[in-house]
Amino acid sequence: MLLAAGAGRRLRADGRLTSPKPLVRLLGLSLLERAILTARAAAGCPEVVIALGCDAPQIQKALGDGRRLGVRPRYALSPDWERGNGASALAARPFLRGCERFLLLMSDHVLDPEIPKALLAHGDALARGEADVLLAVDREPGPHIDLEDATKVRLDRDGRITAIGKGLDGYDAIDTGAFLCTPALFDALEEALRAGDGSLSGGVRALARRGRVRAVDVTGRFWIDVDTPQALRTAERLLLRRLRQKPTDGPVARHLNRPLSIRLSRWLVRTPLTPTQLSWLSFMVAAAGAVALALPGYPALALGGLLAQLSSVLDGCDGEVARLKLQTSERGGWLDAVLDRYADALLVGGLTHHAWLVAPGPGTAVWLWGLAALSGVLLNSYTADKYDAFLKRALEEGRRRPLRLGRDVRLFLIFLGALLNAPLATLVALALLNHGEVLRRLWLLGRA
Repeated sequence: MLLAAGAGRRLRADGRLTSPKPLVRLLGLSLLERAILTARAAAGCPEVVIALGCDAPQIQKALGDGRRLGVRPRYALSPDWERGNGASALAARPFLRGCERFLLLMSDHVLDPEIPKALLAHGDALARGEADVLLAVDREPGPHIDLEDATKVRLDRDGRITAIGKGLDGYDAIDTGAFLCTPALFDALEEALRAGDGSLSGGVRALARRGRVRAVDVTGRFWIDVDTPQALRTAERLLLRRLRQKPTDGPVARHLNRPLSIRLSRWLVRTPLTPTQLSWLSFMVAAAGAVALALPGYPALALGGLLAQLSSVLDGCDGEVARLKLQTSERGGWLDAVLDRYADALLVGGLTHHAWLVAPGPGTAVWLWGLAALSGVLLNSYTADKYDAFLKRALEEGRRRPLRLGRDVRLFLIFLGALLNAPLATLVALALLNHGEVLRRLWLLGRA
């Protein structure tokens, strides 16, 4: 269930944002679409109940039948939405009859999908009858969280929530706005509403008094409540910054390609281009670079090198757009990897052909170095999976980041070699670098 019934007056206070709050755009997706895809990424369930109130017809029209998001939305229209988000949640009760438990998310909270996943991982506590509601809490919220406006929670030693509210004095954690609930929540919401409290916190408070609410600690996971224009800008900045945190980036990707690709992705998410289409675009740019490299003359060689480096930058955009728009998939990652291998083979082949054209003799040595470079590139890629697992484990254990010489380095080497008009030297460097990296990985993993 998603709560999307509020008016969002604070977000639209400056007059620049005129659409309903759930439809405000953030990096290519509306806040409501982002919440739906977050829930789907976490739970895999295509059914979503959306509690609507203010601007309900406009929101229904924008989301439609949900087919483009891969969900089947059902709309619960709340006549009492102005009394609070708890009153809005009650409107969804008829749609959840027979449902033993459900995720409850706020449409204006941007969450790492790992947060609802953490709730689901602790769902046995509900099945065993130990609680009626699980709430994801953050004990160390980042500086981007408005603590004055945030909902605070107080916990006992067993992780049960004993008090919740915005004005709570002496608190242990912050409510992230992500819940895993049983239908008992609805009875508690009705109880709170009869007492004059129409908020969701009022219902949770009623359950907490009976010891029926437990906390799930998600400290360190990203989340933000988008309540103001400033928070919207902060959310965009932080989501883009998170793209820099890919642990398997090599030195060229980390310091050159990623800063450029993030700027491109910030624009690309606002276009209809999909991550798969961007993978094909990167491949086609690399293929064009391979053709240019294969042609005689320095201008063609230099152009080929530039296109190879451009394809390297674009190769980061498909994954970035997929993460920003919550469209990551195993199929997409696999297709990207296959296209990269074809692109690498074409680029090395084109460079080898150019070196053969300018070779003073029959060029046998050129083709041998080309074969050595190509085999090194492919073996480097083949060993990347296990090495990247080793690299991630090292970072998780707090060790120094291991060196990674991968695709970003070899395409940059092709770029430099082409600009310096040294095709044969580049092939030699590619062969030695890639085979050396493979041997280094075998040694490191053998020791590990």
